[in-house]
Amino acid sequence: MKIIVHQSFCGEVNKAWGLIKSSMSDQNLSKNIAFRADLQDQTGGIKWGPAIRGFWEGDFFLIMKTFEDTSENVRRGRKFSHVLIIERKDIIEVSDLRPIMDLLPEKIEKEIELTPLEIERQTDASYNNLDQHLQGRFNKLIHGYVNLSKFKNKIVWIGQDDFDIAVIEFWKRLTKKEREVFHFDISFNNDNKEGNGLRFIAVPENVRSKFLKSDFFIVEKNDFHDPSNLLELLLIGDQKIDERIKLFETAIESESLSREDINYVAIGIETFENLDVVEDIKKLNTLAHIIAKFSPLDNLGHLYKKKLVARAVKLIENGDFTEFQVLRNFKIESFKNSKKELSQALNKWINKNIFSKIQAKNYFIPFFKNVKANNLNWWDETINSTLHEYLGVINITKVSAIYQWLIDVPDLLSKLEEHIDNSKESEICFSKKLPKKLPNFLLGELKMFAISNNWFSYFAKLLNFEKQLEDALDELFKIDKDEQHFDAINIILAGKKEQRVIDYAVYRDHNRMIKIAGEICHKSPTNLERIDVSNYNWQKIWLETIRLDGSIENGLKQPQDVIFSLFDHIISGSEFCYDLLVEISLTEFANIQSYSNMAKLWEHLPPDIVNNFLVKTSAHLLSQLSINSTTQIPDDPVLIDHIGQKGISDFLYYNNNNIKSVIPIFEKFSQLNDNNLRTYLNNFTGTISAVEATRLGKLVWKRSFTNCAYLIYDKSNKHNNWRFALEECHRLLDIITKGILSVSGILSKKVKIPTDEWWQSTEELITDLYPNSVSMTTIWRQSGGKESDLLMNVSAAHAWNDALFKLRKKQFKDLTMNDLLKGIKKQYANNEKFKIIYNLRKYYIKT
Repeated sequence: MKIIVHQSFCGEVNKAWGLIKSSMSDQNLSKNIAFRADLQDQTGGIKWGPAIRGFWEGDFFLIMKTFEDTSENVRRGRKFSHVLIIERKDIIEVSDLRPIMDLLPEKIEKEIELTPLEIERQTDASYNNLDQHLQGRFNKLIHGYVNLSKFKNKIVWIGQDDFDIAVIEFWKRLTKKEREVFHFDISFNNDNKEGNGLRFIAVPENVRSKFLKSDFFIVEKNDFHDPSNLLELLLIGDQKIDERIKLFETAIESESLSREDINYVAIGIETFENLDVVEDIKKLNTLAHIIAKFSPLDNLGHLYKKKLVARAVKLIENGDFTEFQVLRNFKIESFKNSKKELSQALNKWINKNIFSKIQAKNYFIPFFKNVKANNLNWWDETINSTLHEYLGVINITKVSAIYQWLIDVPDLLSKLEEHIDNSKESEICFSKKLPKKLPNFLLGELKMFAISNNWFSYFAKLLNFEKQLEDALDELFKIDKDEQHFDAINIILAGKKEQRVIDYAVYRDHNRMIKIAGEICHKSPTNLERIDVSNYNWQKIWLETIRLDGSIENGLKQPQDVIFSLFDHIISGSEFCYDLLVEISLTEFANIQSYSNMAKLWEHLPPDIVNNFLVKTSAHLLSQLSINSTTQIPDDPVLIDHIGQKGISDFLYYNNNNIKSVIPIFEKFSQLNDNNLRTYLNNFTGTISAVEATRLGKLVWKRSFTNCAYLIYDKSNKHNNWRFALEECHRLLDIITKGILSVSGILSKKVKIPTDEWWQSTEELITDLYPNSVSMTTIWRQSGGKESDLLMNVSAAHAWNDALFKLRKKQFKDLTMNDLLKGIKKQYANNEKFKIIYNLRKYYIKT
């Protein structure tokens, strides 16, 4: 196919630069072209020859030869250009510029007629063989071309020798797109500006120095370049390179590669050719990326791709993770079954090198540093799946390895925790194998890990690493809020001093610590000696101890003093423990008769607790009164009212067969009437002694309890002791009943209380009046006896039994029974029961 080549002469016209003549019919276009054909640089003093030049003007490519015009009629320094003009659509299809350049003259020929020329368009020109010197320079030109972007898109050819050949050979190697921006010219001055498109400039030797310090790529006259780059070799014309490219295209079943593609493929071509022996997995991965780019479908190039994957698997098996981790970005979508095979290889490597019993730091440190928790791909998912399987069931051996990993790889726990079994068994393993020393960064991570798993016992162990007891417990209680959970607390308390633990319970408000402090006081009661009942938490601790002991007294030297201090605290209006008061109110210490502020206390206590204290206090008071009628009754309206309304009735109920204790109560409380005593006697089923019967009769007579007199009459006969009561009160009966009584034989002046019964009643009374060794010894000496007469180290009841037996047998020289009774009379002359005993003595002892 032929193409049209127009011609123009450009030079001096009317003393100015312009169009001399042209074969083109469009003169305006020709003039514009002529303007571009001038050589703008000043060339004075510079030696240069006719210059080959070429550049674009609109849709035309201009190829010209510019001369120094030395004609006589032309201004000095003026140039002349013979310009060949080819349309864009034609020139970019031309592969060999030689036929066009041959149209340019060797010298200025202004007189020839210009006509359009026709030449054959060559589209497949071959590369010409160049002489060794020129080949070396051209090789360097190609090297600059391949790296053109680094040199402001401009290549400088020093000297004009062979520039035309270089242009022709260079053009052959340009792509069509590159030809559309190609510009070759001659330059005399260095502007060091980045050129547009692709610029190839010839520089006369005598201005070479101007360009040496430029940023352009320079080809010196004697340069020689030995190319090794695949694209360079291909561009130079190395046939073997072309064959290598063809083999690559065939193996991966890709389309023909472009110039840019070849430059990319060059990176991995050697790896491609030596796949069976390649050891560098990074190069293998690079090759995989190259193949995936040009053969993206997994069914193309399957055989070679399968071979590449097999090689990758082989390199993983005995490889270093730091090297083969590049496979994370392996293009699995372009390699059939590659994900499965590489995942299996990775899984196998992890089990062998990370989970094995021998963990080498050079393996697991880089491995775990590259474990990812976010933005996962297939590689990361494989690693996480393998970790999840391994860490999903924890044992002691695994935990030992985990700790080693965590110590050597900071921030690893955040990546592993989602995979670790969070069962109770796992917590036990982590606790058992906890190292004795931990780096600070890891301690914080493990604490958060423990919290997220609700591993409170493990958390407690970690707290022991860094905190004192108080701070450790404070932090534990922020997360462990289950009131039934004590395991973690006990871990922190292990080995700590009891007083310190109790102090924490006292000054912090944690129910579990109150319970623990209570248990400590239960096991070591002496701790209660430090009790401060004004402190609410101490009250609760004491309560826990009481519940465990079943006793209020344990650990307290003076329990009543402590209780009274508590009452003082309550009266002051301070907080108190309700349940503690309930416990106290159910014991013997609920008798607060001796508490000086008892009357004030009632208004500060809940009604149910007040009642408990009143019951115990009134019962004790009534019991005292039953023994000693001179017992003083407190001036306490609440207590007195309780005794009147309920206390006495309760006392009578609980003493329904103990008439000995009841008679003094009726003697003391005038509000008790005939019916009260009659009801009691009617329900009485016990036995009554002769002395008590006598005393009862005297009471009934004194109080004129007629109903009781008739009831006693009904109970009396010749053989029981009720007749002694009837003897004292029969005068209250009506005359008819008296008449019947007189003939019944029940009453007789000869009726006497049996001697044994008098002695027995006397012993009981004396034992009640002097119930301890101190009071017993005192009355014995005051009556004339010696302390040595008495038994020591036995109960008072036992000692009195022995002493009275010996008095009855008259075994003491210095003391008689009468002496003893006289001594007692000095203290208890008003005791009703004693009066009876004393007045009857003349019938049983010598007075």
